[in-house]
Amino acid sequence: MKTKQSIVSLIALALLLGSCSGGKKEHDHDAMESSKKADTTKAPVVMSTSEIKAFDNVDASVKTQLNGFLTDYFALNQSLIEDNQDGAKAAAKKLSKTISKFDMSKLMGDQMDFYHIQLARLNQGLKGISQSADIEETRLELATVSEGMYALAKAYHPNESELYFQFCPMAKNGDGANWLSTTKEIINPYMGQRMLKCGKTQETL
Repeated sequence: MKTKQSIVSLIALALLLGSCSGGKKEHDHDAMESSKKADTTKAPVVMSTSEIKAFDNVDASVKTQLNGFLTDYFALNQSLIEDNQDGAKAAAKKLSKTISKFDMSKLMGDQMDFYHIQLARLNQGLKGISQSADIEETRLELATVSEGMYALAKAYHPNESELYFQFCPMAKNGDGANWLSTTKEIINPYMGQRMLKCGKTQETL
């Protein structure tokens, strides 16, 4: 009688252990599936440095005017580096005025079409800066302005000295954003005095 009870107990124990083991496998499988789903999550899209092609035969007056864009743009960046919201707004306003005076008469065909695309991008970002309530909103809009400035600089190559296209992975609330700089050294306008050296150079123009 005791032997039969022992056998029954052993069978029950085996069934119990099998059930736990099976449950663990099922749990592990679910965890693996969740992991696979997480791995397929797309990373934030960052502007590709290979999308813009340089134009040949850009008129000298176009280059001169675009250098004026760059001067005002770098003043905007410098204000953000210094955490100066008023200065940033003033620089953005000046850049808007400079852009409004641009003479497009020397642009033809693809050069004209491309300029209009970047003009819309610049105006969108600058309008956002003019309406920004604080410096962090201004920094969000800088990303759009920077995309337009990079595209213009690469396509029309107005600069006589090297420019550096740099990237901050923490900008735009962790989505990442780019900016143009005259120095290879990282001086980050998105993070300002909190984290000036955050970032890397992606391309030299």
